[in-house]
Amino acid sequence: MNLEFADLLSHFVQLLPTVYVVDDVMTELLENGVDVLGVSGGSISLVSDGELRCITSVADSTADIERCQEGLQAGPGRTAYEKGERIAVTDIRQRPDLWPEFAENAKRLNIAATASVPMSINGETIGVVSLYAHVPRTWSADDIMFTYLVANMATGYCVNASKRHQLQQIRSQLQESLKVRIILEQAKGITADARRTGVDEAYALIQAHAQLCNASVSAVARAIVDVGLRV
Repeated sequence: MNLEFADLLSHFVQLLPTVYVVDDVMTELLENGVDVLGVSGGSISLVSDGELRCITSVADSTADIERCQEGLQAGPGRTAYEKGERIAVTDIRQRPDLWPEFAENAKRLNIAATASVPMSINGETIGVVSLYAHVPRTWSADDIMFTYLVANMATGYCVNASKRHQLQQIRSQLQESLKVRIILEQAKGITADARRTGVDEAYALIQAHAQLCNASVSAVARAIVDVGLRV
């Protein structure tokens, strides 16, 4: 399994700096994790308004049990989120004392073993990775370590995507500011030429017109450049 660990880690580390769709890479990461561990299914859930919401899952039974957990907001994933620690159960069907309704649904769906670990960044839990098996399973230290590896990579992809989105927003704002500045300079030049005055006086005229019309300076400048407004 160590070689599989290394191959999986290498693949997803190389993927991190590329342009990717979060949902797609999460699904691929989860599918690989399920295959490496040889479990029946798995899920990745993120926190939204204090509740866990499954964003991707492997296996129909996993999707069903996650819908149950979302409805109940109770189960191993929810507990892992609330406590910020891993929750591993050998056979959930034998532990109705933990989450009675969840255990009943697990029995109906033929789900036995379950393990959930939190996705955390800077002390804040943003989600949970959960694994499921149809047969009882004593989760080994390697199992848990690998699940944490998947959770950490999933966290990295979420954070990276968020930062990329923020960077794109900043770039768009800077580009828009540059466009506004260029248009304003053009408007000042047009007004200065029409009024046979300096650019500072032209800018004052644009400002005065904007105040008179209860409009922004940039809107007046755009009207001067695009539709021939004169002030």
